[in-house]
Amino acid sequence: MIAMLAGLSLLLIQASSQIGPPKLPFVDQGACPFECCQYGRWTAERRAVAFKSKSTQSGQAFAVERGQTITAATGEVITRRAGIVRVIKPTTLDGERVPEGAVLYLLHSGGEGSALYWYNGRTHWAELYAETVHRGSEAFPWDVDSLPSTQWWVKIRNERGASGWLLNPKGFDGMDRCG
Repeated sequence: MIAMLAGLSLLLIQASSQIGPPKLPFVDQGACPFECCQYGRWTAERRAVAFKSKSTQSGQAFAVERGQTITAATGEVITRRAGIVRVIKPTTLDGERVPEGAVLYLLHSGGEGSALYWYNGRTHWAELYAETVHRGSEAFPWDVDSLPSTQWWVKIRNERGASGWLLNPKGFDGMDRCG
């Protein structure tokens, strides 16, 4: 009984000594949030709206028409609300031992199961397979309790030299170097 209480006390100390969540919004500058994502020359497969700044309230800078080529210069993923992953069995992630009971704060997906997360005061990458809320397993000893709320903003320039920002762009040939 004493050994069990000592083990429980150690577990509570480990979980409570963990540094808390990241300051939000969390901005990952330069992020390209899916497998094989790349910036560079993109061609629109459908119409898109570029905004004057990283806000849909900033007004339209210009439209990108189907077939038009743009230059995607950079981007950033803004996490407004972190997702929650709870470790249910001690494991090693990103080279760090993570105890049972630890909380990982999901920041955004990197594609193909990888995710950027916050743990003990810094960011880490690992294959968490956290695209859905689900219970853990023997192979993946963590519960995904919630997903993050994010926005991906991409700074673009059109052929006339005008700049703008795309929100969560889709439908551009050239954004996926694997495809």
